[in-house]
Amino acid sequence: MGHARWYAWWLARSRWERLAIAAWGTILLFVSVRVFISPEKKTVYPMLSASANLWWHADELYEPFRRPDVQPGYRYSPTCAILMTPFGWLPDSLGGVLWRLLSVAAMLGALRWFERSVLPQAASAELFAWLSLATIPLALHSINNGQANILVIAYMLASVAAVADRRWTLASVLIAAAFICKLYPLALGMVLILLYPRQLLGRAAVALAASLLLPFLCQHPDYVLGQYAKWIALLGAEDRTSIPLREMYRDLWLLIHLYDLPVSRTAYHVLQVLAGAAVAGLCWHRRQLGWSTRALLTSSSALAIAWMMLLGPATESCSFVLLAPSLAWSIVDAAHARWRPRNALLWSSCVLFVLSVILGGFSETVWIHGYGIHAWATLFYVGYLLGEPRSEPVRTTENSVDWQARLMAGIAVPAAVSSEK
Repeated sequence: MGHARWYAWWLARSRWERLAIAAWGTILLFVSVRVFISPEKKTVYPMLSASANLWWHADELYEPFRRPDVQPGYRYSPTCAILMTPFGWLPDSLGGVLWRLLSVAAMLGALRWFERSVLPQAASAELFAWLSLATIPLALHSINNGQANILVIAYMLASVAAVADRRWTLASVLIAAAFICKLYPLALGMVLILLYPRQLLGRAAVALAASLLLPFLCQHPDYVLGQYAKWIALLGAEDRTSIPLREMYRDLWLLIHLYDLPVSRTAYHVLQVLAGAAVAGLCWHRRQLGWSTRALLTSSSALAIAWMMLLGPATESCSFVLLAPSLAWSIVDAAHARWRPRNALLWSSCVLFVLSVILGGFSETVWIHGYGIHAWATLFYVGYLLGEPRSEPVRTTENSVDWQARLMAGIAVPAAVSSEK
């Protein structure tokens, strides 16, 4: 009887829902088996799980003081090490699988909440299927090597959805949770605080302070202060400005260096700050113009994350999963709406991102990163976002057949390229 119910449920799904379930199920099964068999191959998860154990033994978390018998490269906060404690209790073969499954479940759950509460398109199971499918290319790398970025984007999407639902305390906690894992997602939190200062400023300040103070409840204060000092020193000492192009961050600085543009590092830092202020100002201006809450939060989150990727402090190939949900929505929206010249920027961005995923997966073509393919793709997408017209009323799904036809036609080229991988 149970099998009959599951089969009936499966038959009741649309073809796109079935495709999404099959695609994600296949990916998770393949990665889980690989990780269980080879828990230390092509993964950063052992670095995270080992850091939890190092913390509770009052051992050093950061290079050059970190023990040589554990995986190096830990650059997260002390609080993040504490939150990884349950995974530190497990063998990496099991913990690595569980880490990926929980992270993907959190991301897809947050994406569903974001779709229902934030996106201007009326929510539907089929829309969610399309969004989840469109996030796969940029999420694959992070899922495979166990990056925390999957969990970070879950926190970010959920914080925006919580704001849309006016759950201010929860939104503040989620902003702090993303900050615990990575520092630069705070940019999105700052945009949200600018848009809703009375509701979020005090709550977010308390949540962020609590996240920084939590380690003092879990270890001796001298040890905690020492780890904070070494963490800050590590982040401040990292410099990828004059190294081989293929190893640089995938941001605008790579393009400046690649084309030998007359921009100093100091001028670039000024550009980062000015561009961030411009993004915040544009989001605030759109609110003053009377954009609907859904359209405002959709555009603001996309712009803030695009700034992180193009001009943020540390953009690696895996970081672009943070852009995946916004890019997925832009694809769906552009395919749904009538053709506009700005859509050429979006499709150009998609093609470049697909190429970066396909070609970047082979050692012989990893040099493609040195040509700024990620940075160019992000630059095109930023141009697309900046040209966004004033928000329109929430759409319905009355013309679902026409919507599907347009969507299929709109993503035919990227999908065809991706299927050849």
